[in-house]
Order: sequence, then structure tokens, then C-alpha cells
Amino acid sequence: MNRVVLPLLVSLAVLAAAPFAQASDASLKKALKPYETRLTTDIGYLSNFSAPSKSAAPAALTKLSKIRSDLTGATKAATGQQASTSSGRKGRTQVLSALHDATVAAGDAQACATAARSGNKSTAKRDAKAEQGEINKAIPLFESGGKLLHLFS
Repeated sequence: MNRVVLPLLVSLAVLAAAPFAQASDASLKKALKPYETRLTTDIGYLSNFSAPSKSAAPAALTKLSKIRSDLTGATKAATGQQASTSSGRKGRTQVLSALHDATVAAGDAQACATAARSGNKSTAKRDAKAEQGEINKAIPLFESGGKLLHLFS
């Protein structure tokens, strides 16, 4: 009897301690709402990003660091929630894919600014081109996923 009770109690304790993911579209929208304005601004910055001059690179790196922080926070917020409807799940998947692409774009932009700061113009231009490709993949996903979740309107 004791052999059965002890593992059962341990199992119940582990289950009780596990975080519960909310399964509703409203909770997903609420989790992403604080990032809505910042993400809109950040995606706008990334979509207009070009290789900075050597003197403008430090300011660009500071801005890109804040953008990556916003993207990471939004990704954690979306990952911690589950949608309850089919359209909510599809929207969440699209937003998570967009956040991934935007994070890659921000990384490319940081590499570009770092190259520009060190005076390597050809690498900076190549990285800026890669950044534009990634952000151009992210934007339609943000639009369609945001529409399904009633965000970014």
C-alpha cells in the first residue's frame, strides 16, 4: 500500500505545481496587448532599416537591443497562452512565426550595425539585405495572425 501511495502523492504534487496554460482567445489577446504598440513601432523600424553609418551604428545597436527585448517578451507572453478556438490557434501560430522571423531580422540588423560600427560596409549591406528578407516574411504573418486575434488593428 505504501508503495502505491508515495508515488501517487509525488505525482499529485508535481501536477499541482505545474503552471496551467489558459485556454482562451481572450487570455491570449490580453497577454499580447501590452506589446501591441511597441511591436507595431518595432516592426516599422525594422521594415525601414538600412545599414547605418559608422557614427550612427551605436544608436542603432541601442534601439535594436530594445527591439529584441520587446520581441522576446511578446514571444514569452504568446507561448504561455493557449487559444480556445480554431481561428485563435491559427492566429497564435502565425504571430509566433512572425515573432520568430522578426527576432531573426533583429539579429541580422544587429549584425549589420556591428559591421557598420567596425567599418565593414560590404558585410553591413549584406546583413541589411538579409534583415529585409526576414522582416518581409514576418509582416504578412503579423497582419494575418493579428487580424485573427484582433490585435495590431
